[in-house]
Amino acid sequence: MPDVGKGEVRIKVRAVSFNPVDFQIRKGRPESTHVRSMILGRDLSGTVDAVHDEVTGFKIGDEVFSYVCNRASSGTYAEFVSVPAELVARKPASLSHEEAAAVPVAAITASLALKKAQVGESTSLFVAGGAGGVGTFAIMLARQMGVRKLVTTAGSARSRAYLSERCGVSAAQIVDYKQEGFVERAIEQNGGGFDAALDLVGGKMLSSCCALLALDGNLASVTEAPSVDDFEILFEKNASFHSVGAHAYSLSDDRANWMKYRVMLEHLSRLFDRAALSPPPTQNLGKMSAEVVRQAHALMESGTVQGKLVMNC
Repeated sequence: MPDVGKGEVRIKVRAVSFNPVDFQIRKGRPESTHVRSMILGRDLSGTVDAVHDEVTGFKIGDEVFSYVCNRASSGTYAEFVSVPAELVARKPASLSHEEAAAVPVAAITASLALKKAQVGESTSLFVAGGAGGVGTFAIMLARQMGVRKLVTTAGSARSRAYLSERCGVSAAQIVDYKQEGFVERAIEQNGGGFDAALDLVGGKMLSSCCALLALDGNLASVTEAPSVDDFEILFEKNASFHSVGAHAYSLSDDRANWMKYRVMLEHLSRLFDRAALSPPPTQNLGKMSAEVVRQAHALMESGTVQGKLVMNC
């Protein structure tokens, strides 16, 4: 049982979602240098079990959700986690614990990517990887902002059906990235280069996003930086590249930076509770166990997950 440190609340975990960063940390990739615990997991939904004397605004029994970053007593694949209060917000009343657990990492990442790419109502937007967890939120949030000129990718009939049924994307807004010339088709469907692109895939898709941009465009990526050749393409378009690291604020020792997570979570909660956002599509793999974790990681590493995978406790 974790202690409740200064400025923390302890949460009894009710549900946890899985994110690609989980298996990336497991494999020792970039964010692994910042972890405090061998226990994986970055977001959760649950109930407040204990509150430090100096914390206000929360009481035992409150239903909350959190993006714990690297500041909690452990990752979220646990029964109890102590978390700085700045990383916690009231759970949307309209969502189940399983749905709420699927929100923090993916929705915060999508929100930051849209902000970095300077997406607004009149922006033409390309989303690479729209059927994934972050992509789903990017599309839903963009639509909530009033974006109408949007094109995304799919590589199978299953992904197309998901984007249509769960994200409200029309067939005319989807391009098959497996087919040759999809960049040209995307530009044709948009009526020209895109004002903004979100790369949620990396690799060759990042290069495609550079090629898709219009003059003065903005590219936000949650993966890697462009190659030298791709930077040359961006340079010739006077375009901007923005990296998106949702955990970045937590690396600061200034707790005021941590508060940005609560602000974002509270904003998302309001959107859900006034039905401006639909509940995130989730697949519940079952009760927390090593076997469920193995299954989730295998599915994520296969690259075929649509929406979010969750487990409950």
